[in-house]
Amino acid sequence: MHEVVTLEGWSSPFVESVTRTSFATGGSMQIQPDGCWDVVIFRNADTTTVLRTGLTTAAVCHDYAAGDEILSIAFKPSSFMPLMPGEVMRDQGVVLDLIGKDRFRLGSDVLEIPTFETVDGFVRKLVRNSIVEDNRVVASIVSGHPMAMSERTLQRHFLKTTGVTYKTFTQIERAQKAVVLLQQGRPAADVAFALGYADQPHMIRSVKAIMGVTPGQAARS
Repeated sequence: MHEVVTLEGWSSPFVESVTRTSFATGGSMQIQPDGCWDVVIFRNADTTTVLRTGLTTAAVCHDYAAGDEILSIAFKPSSFMPLMPGEVMRDQGVVLDLIGKDRFRLGSDVLEIPTFETVDGFVRKLVRNSIVEDNRVVASIVSGHPMAMSERTLQRHFLKTTGVTYKTFTQIERAQKAVVLLQQGRPAADVAFALGYADQPHMIRSVKAIMGVTPGQAARS
Protein backbone atom coordinates (compact mmCIF):
# COMPACT_ATOMS: atom_id res chain seq x y z
CA MET A 1 0.00 0.00 0.00
CA HIS A 2 1.24 3.48 -0.78
CA GLU A 3 0.08 7.07 -0.54
CA VAL A 4 0.70 9.63 -3.27
CA VAL A 5 0.52 13.36 -2.52
CA THR A 6 0.75 15.95 -5.31
CA LEU A 7 2.05 19.44 -4.61
CA GLU A 8 -0.76 21.93 -5.13
CA GLY A 9 -0.80 25.72 -5.18
CA TRP A 10 2.55 26.18 -6.92
CA SER A 11 3.28 26.25 -10.61
CA SER A 12 6.44 26.69 -12.62
CA PRO A 13 7.24 27.14 -16.32
CA PHE A 14 9.88 24.45 -15.83
CA VAL A 15 8.10 21.83 -13.69
CA GLU A 16 5.18 19.64 -14.73
CA SER A 17 4.43 18.09 -11.33
CA VAL A 18 5.81 17.29 -7.89
CA THR A 19 4.74 14.14 -6.08
CA ARG A 20 5.64 12.47 -2.80
CA THR A 21 4.98 8.75 -2.51
CA SER A 22 5.12 7.01 0.89
CA PHE A 23 5.10 3.21 1.19
CA ALA A 24 3.50 1.46 4.15
CA THR A 25 4.46 -2.03 2.93
CA GLY A 26 7.03 -3.55 0.63
CA GLY A 27 6.43 -4.51 -2.98
CA SER A 28 7.07 -3.38 -6.53
CA MET A 29 5.49 -0.91 -8.91
CA GLN A 30 5.77 0.15 -12.52
CA ILE A 31 6.88 3.70 -13.21
CA GLN A 32 5.37 4.58 -16.57
CA PRO A 33 6.65 7.09 -19.15
CA ASP A 34 5.08 10.54 -18.82
CA GLY A 35 7.04 12.64 -21.31
CA CYS A 36 9.07 14.30 -18.55
CA TRP A 37 12.53 13.96 -17.06
CA ASP A 38 12.98 13.97 -13.30
CA VAL A 39 15.04 14.71 -10.23
CA VAL A 40 14.09 11.96 -7.79
CA ILE A 41 14.95 11.65 -4.10
CA PHE A 42 14.66 8.18 -2.60
CA ARG A 43 14.64 8.05 1.20
CA ASN A 44 14.52 5.16 3.63
CA ALA A 45 15.53 4.67 7.23
CA ASP A 46 19.24 4.42 6.39
CA THR A 47 19.99 6.24 3.16
CA THR A 48 19.07 9.06 0.81
CA THR A 49 19.68 8.76 -2.93
CA VAL A 50 19.39 11.60 -5.45
CA LEU A 51 18.77 10.46 -9.00
CA ARG A 52 18.60 12.40 -12.25
CA THR A 53 16.55 10.46 -14.77
CA GLY A 54 16.03 11.12 -18.45
CA LEU A 55 12.80 10.86 -20.37
CA THR A 56 11.80 7.18 -20.53
CA THR A 57 10.26 5.31 -23.43
CA ALA A 58 9.14 2.18 -21.54
CA ALA A 59 7.86 1.32 -18.07
CA VAL A 60 10.45 0.68 -15.34
CA CYS A 61 9.89 -1.64 -12.37
CA HIS A 62 10.80 -0.22 -8.96
CA ASP A 63 11.06 -2.34 -5.79
CA TYR A 64 10.32 -0.65 -2.49
CA ALA A 65 10.25 -1.47 1.23
CA ALA A 66 7.99 -0.36 4.04
CA GLY A 67 8.90 3.14 5.15
CA ASP A 68 10.44 4.19 1.84
CA GLU A 69 9.58 7.61 0.43
CA ILE A 70 10.03 8.99 -3.08
CA LEU A 71 9.99 12.69 -3.94
CA SER A 72 9.73 13.14 -7.71
CA ILE A 73 10.16 16.49 -9.45
CA ALA A 74 8.99 16.00 -13.05
CA PHE A 75 10.39 18.65 -15.41
CA LYS A 76 8.57 19.68 -18.55
CA PRO A 77 9.97 18.35 -21.84
CA SER A 78 11.00 21.89 -22.82
CA SER A 79 13.17 22.19 -19.68
CA PHE A 80 16.80 21.58 -20.55
CA MET A 81 19.79 20.68 -18.39
CA PRO A 82 22.94 21.46 -20.43
CA LEU A 83 25.09 19.33 -18.13
CA MET A 84 22.93 16.27 -18.86
CA PRO A 85 21.11 16.87 -22.16
CA GLY A 86 18.10 14.80 -23.06
CA GLU A 87 19.81 13.05 -25.97
CA VAL A 88 22.34 11.59 -23.50
CA MET A 89 19.86 10.83 -20.71
CA ARG A 90 17.10 8.99 -22.59
CA ASP A 91 16.14 5.86 -20.61
CA GLN A 92 19.04 6.56 -18.25
CA GLY A 93 19.41 7.37 -14.57
CA VAL A 94 22.45 8.91 -12.89
CA VAL A 95 22.98 8.76 -9.12
CA LEU A 96 24.37 12.11 -7.96
CA ASP A 97 27.13 12.34 -5.36
CA LEU A 98 26.05 13.28 -1.83
CA ILE A 99 27.91 15.90 0.20
CA GLY A 100 27.20 15.12 3.83
CA LYS A 101 23.64 14.23 4.80
CA ASP A 102 21.64 17.00 3.18
CA ARG A 103 23.48 18.17 0.08
CA PHE A 104 24.50 16.78 -3.29
CA ARG A 105 26.77 17.73 -6.15
CA LEU A 106 25.50 18.55 -9.63
CA GLY A 107 28.40 19.52 -11.86
CA SER A 108 30.26 22.30 -10.06
CA ASP A 109 27.24 23.20 -7.88
CA VAL A 110 26.50 21.89 -4.40
CA LEU A 111 22.76 21.93 -3.74
CA GLU A 112 20.58 21.23 -0.74
CA ILE A 113 18.50 18.08 -1.14
CA PRO A 114 14.94 19.36 -1.58
CA THR A 115 11.95 18.30 0.47
CA PHE A 116 8.28 18.45 -0.47
CA GLU A 117 8.15 21.84 1.28
CA THR A 118 11.26 23.35 -0.36
CA VAL A 119 10.85 22.27 -3.99
CA ASP A 120 10.00 25.79 -5.19
CA GLY A 121 13.22 27.25 -3.79
CA PHE A 122 15.22 24.33 -5.18
CA VAL A 123 13.86 24.88 -8.68
CA ARG A 124 14.46 28.64 -8.48
CA LYS A 125 18.10 27.96 -7.65
CA LEU A 126 18.45 25.54 -10.58
CA VAL A 127 17.15 28.24 -12.91
CA ARG A 128 19.11 31.08 -11.28
CA ASN A 129 22.37 29.09 -11.62
CA SER A 130 21.52 28.16 -15.25
CA ILE A 131 21.50 24.47 -14.33
CA VAL A 132 18.06 24.23 -15.92
CA GLU A 133 17.00 26.35 -18.88
CA ASP A 134 13.90 26.67 -21.05
CA ASN A 135 14.00 25.67 -24.71
CA ARG A 136 11.31 27.86 -26.27
CA VAL A 137 11.54 26.00 -29.55
CA VAL A 138 10.57 22.73 -27.86
CA ALA A 139 7.88 24.50 -25.84
CA SER A 140 6.39 25.81 -29.08
CA ILE A 141 6.36 22.32 -30.61
CA VAL A 142 4.69 20.73 -27.58
CA SER A 143 2.07 23.50 -27.53
CA GLY A 144 1.16 22.72 -31.14
CA HIS A 145 2.38 26.10 -32.42
CA PRO A 146 5.95 25.50 -33.62
CA MET A 147 8.19 28.45 -34.31
CA ALA A 148 8.85 29.42 -37.92
CA MET A 149 11.98 27.46 -38.82
CA SER A 150 12.91 24.43 -40.86
CA GLU A 151 11.56 21.01 -39.92
CA ARG A 152 15.13 19.77 -39.56
CA THR A 153 15.98 22.51 -37.05
CA LEU A 154 12.82 21.86 -35.04
CA GLN A 155 13.58 18.14 -34.90
CA ARG A 156 17.19 18.77 -33.87
CA HIS A 157 16.08 20.97 -30.96
CA PHE A 158 13.49 18.43 -29.88
CA LEU A 159 15.86 15.45 -29.96
CA LYS A 160 18.68 17.24 -28.12
CA THR A 161 16.36 18.56 -25.39
CA THR A 162 14.09 15.57 -24.80
CA GLY A 163 16.18 12.66 -26.07
CA VAL A 164 13.41 11.40 -28.37
CA THR A 165 11.96 12.39 -31.70
CA TYR A 166 8.66 14.25 -31.74
CA LYS A 167 7.02 11.15 -33.24
CA THR A 168 8.13 9.03 -30.28
CA PHE A 169 7.00 11.74 -27.87
CA THR A 170 3.51 11.77 -29.37
CA GLN A 171 3.37 7.97 -29.17
CA ILE A 172 4.08 8.21 -25.43
CA GLU A 173 1.43 10.91 -25.03
CA ARG A 174 -1.14 8.81 -26.86
CA ALA A 175 -0.37 5.71 -24.78
CA GLN A 176 -0.80 7.81 -21.62
CA LYS A 177 -4.19 9.04 -22.80
CA ALA A 178 -5.22 5.49 -23.68
CA VAL A 179 -4.45 4.26 -20.18
CA VAL A 180 -6.43 7.12 -18.62
CA LEU A 181 -9.48 6.40 -20.79
CA LEU A 182 -9.27 2.66 -20.13
CA GLN A 183 -9.09 3.33 -16.38
CA GLN A 184 -12.26 5.37 -16.75
CA GLY A 185 -14.01 2.29 -18.10
CA ARG A 186 -14.04 3.14 -21.81
CA PRO A 187 -14.12 0.06 -24.08
CA ALA A 188 -10.78 -0.67 -25.73
CA ALA A 189 -12.22 -0.46 -29.23
CA ASP A 190 -13.67 2.99 -28.52
CA VAL A 191 -10.36 4.21 -27.07
CA ALA A 192 -8.43 2.98 -30.10
CA PHE A 193 -10.81 4.83 -32.43
CA ALA A 194 -10.90 8.03 -30.35
CA LEU A 195 -7.09 8.30 -30.24
CA GLY A 196 -6.50 7.52 -33.90
CA TYR A 197 -4.87 4.10 -33.65
CA ALA A 198 -5.05 2.07 -36.84
CA ASP A 199 -7.05 -0.57 -35.00
CA GLN A 200 -7.44 -2.13 -31.55
CA PRO A 201 -4.50 -4.57 -31.92
CA HIS A 202 -2.26 -1.61 -32.80
CA MET A 203 -3.32 0.15 -29.59
CA ILE A 204 -2.77 -3.00 -27.53
CA ARG A 205 0.79 -3.39 -28.86
CA SER A 206 1.64 0.27 -28.34
CA VAL A 207 0.24 0.53 -24.80
CA LYS A 208 1.98 -2.70 -23.78
CA ALA A 209 5.34 -1.64 -25.24
CA ILE A 210 5.30 1.87 -23.74
CA MET A 211 3.24 1.66 -20.55
CA GLY A 212 4.01 -1.95 -19.65
CA VAL A 213 0.36 -3.02 -19.32
CA THR A 214 -2.32 -4.49 -21.51
CA PRO A 215 -5.57 -2.55 -21.91
CA GLY A 216 -7.24 -5.10 -19.63
CA GLN A 217 -4.65 -4.55 -16.91
CA ALA A 218 -4.96 -0.77 -17.30
CA ALA A 219 -8.74 -0.99 -16.93
CA ARG A 220 -8.36 -2.92 -13.66
CA SER A 221 -5.75 -0.61 -12.14
